[in-house]
Amino acid sequence: MRKKLGGILAAALFFSGLSASPGGAAEPVFVGTTFSHRQSGYLDMDWKQSYLEILKLNFYSIRLGAYWDEIERVEGVYDFSTLDWQMAEAARRKIPVVLTVGMKAPRWPEFFIPDWLEKKIRVRIGGDVSRDPLLRDRTLRFVEAVVKRYREKAVVRYWQVENEALDRSGPRFWRIGADFLAEEIALVKRLDPASRPVILTAATYPNTVLFFLARFQLGGNPIVDNLALCDILGINVYPVVGQMFWRFKIYFWSSPEERTDYFSRLMRLARRAKKDIWIMELQAEPWEPGLLVHKTREQPPTGLPENVRKSFEELRTIGYHAIFLWGAEYWYYRSLHHEDRRWWQMVSELVKDRIQSGRATA
Repeated sequence: MRKKLGGILAAALFFSGLSASPGGAAEPVFVGTTFSHRQSGYLDMDWKQSYLEILKLNFYSIRLGAYWDEIERVEGVYDFSTLDWQMAEAARRKIPVVLTVGMKAPRWPEFFIPDWLEKKIRVRIGGDVSRDPLLRDRTLRFVEAVVKRYREKAVVRYWQVENEALDRSGPRFWRIGADFLAEEIALVKRLDPASRPVILTAATYPNTVLFFLARFQLGGNPIVDNLALCDILGINVYPVVGQMFWRFKIYFWSSPEERTDYFSRLMRLARRAKKDIWIMELQAEPWEPGLLVHKTREQPPTGLPENVRKSFEELRTIGYHAIFLWGAEYWYYRSLHHEDRRWWQMVSELVKDRIQSGRATA
């Protein structure tokens, strides 16, 4: 989701079978996270060291991305070594994996299309990138290669097809059409003998101004469209985001009342569709105006550990029972470079609370 709101401003100016009942604060929460070795690189850290330390937190599940531009640097030649290593380490610790497949994956620049292919496609800014026939064909080939590689791996419990596919994002504000997304899902299901659940993700906008701007920009409701296609809907939750508008820093805050109303409505929507709904990204790192990563010692207004805990408890009280915290690389960065373990301690306590409930089994 990160950086996509720049497009909005420009345009305008775990798990399967989990019950979700409002008011279920006593129920255990299955706590997961996302790891991106790309993000560790943006923070100038050794990504393998970062990953191993994050795994020690013993999450219920970890989401990993199949980065196409790295795996298929040369057309038709696949190098899965980086992802294989991450899979093996998660399996060693019996931590289930959510694996994203497709042209989009978590973290900037959102789309990870190989250079050799991107040079051949012509898609306008803000356009539906999946309309390009060559890209459609090569994407399906890549998805097939990834699924065949990992479908026999027991550590993979869920497929996430694309990442916020129907939302515009990245430096060119591209999006993926629902028709092609459905084609990708059908391919994954056909190739997977284990019939693992398919997750689709979407951005959310509890801030009323951003909600209006997003609807203006998108001209539709990706959440509704995703619900029609997925087994599990994953929503991404950012209580406060910062954006640069010309030379001005603008912060978009949402109130507890806005969030409770908004995310309660999304849960009811999912229940009517008879689909599970998870929080796939709960903001647990700064989102400062104009910055890809925040490195300075001071803690900015968009990133405070105590605010994450409050948001976590809000969602838990509403009835969300699967919450993936977003920002694992940043927690380790704070501990490593600034000797600040507040983030690490806060997340560790949330995970331990899940384990001590005695209700979560891998």
